[in-house]
Amino acid sequence: MEGFRKLLAGVKTNSSNVSDKKSESDNASTTAKAKLGRFRLKMRMLSNLGARNLSSQQTFVTYENTYKMEPTDNKTFSSRRAEKVIEGVFEHYLQGKNYDPKIFPRLIKTLTELIRDRVKMQGLDRYKIIATVTMIQNKDQGIQLSSRALWNHNFDNYASVAYEGPNYYAVGSVYALYYD
Repeated sequence: MEGFRKLLAGVKTNSSNVSDKKSESDNASTTAKAKLGRFRLKMRMLSNLGARNLSSQQTFVTYENTYKMEPTDNKTFSSRRAEKVIEGVFEHYLQGKNYDPKIFPRLIKTLTELIRDRVKMQGLDRYKIIATVTMIQNKDQGIQLSSRALWNHNFDNYASVAYEGPNYYAVGSVYALYYD
């Protein structure tokens, strides 16, 4: 507020050079308005900066590249462990269930998320995990499932398990893709 008073005090003009009193008051008022406008703008900008810096600004962490081009030995994807995870989830959640077209879509989503999360819990930090579950009703029909991928055969892998229920088949697959 003190700066505002100083600004208004500095608005006074020198009347010895100006002969017309009316033009002198017009110049003084336009100069005062201009200075006051600039002062308001500065105060608004400073208050916006202060508000932005204190609460609304988020801090972003930037990580350096590790330049790891291949996984360490203990952090590689094991298809056998993934198969055990899929088998365990299928045994626990599908045992004794009959095919129901109203319930199974939600069950498939739940099974897919469970399998993906349990495989991720194995500590595969630099792998992208993709899980799929396919269920079909068994009415003596034939079916073929296939998948194709473009990947690095040294580090990327998959696991797949088929489960047979009383009147349905379930196939669970997990794909692990290493990313550097």
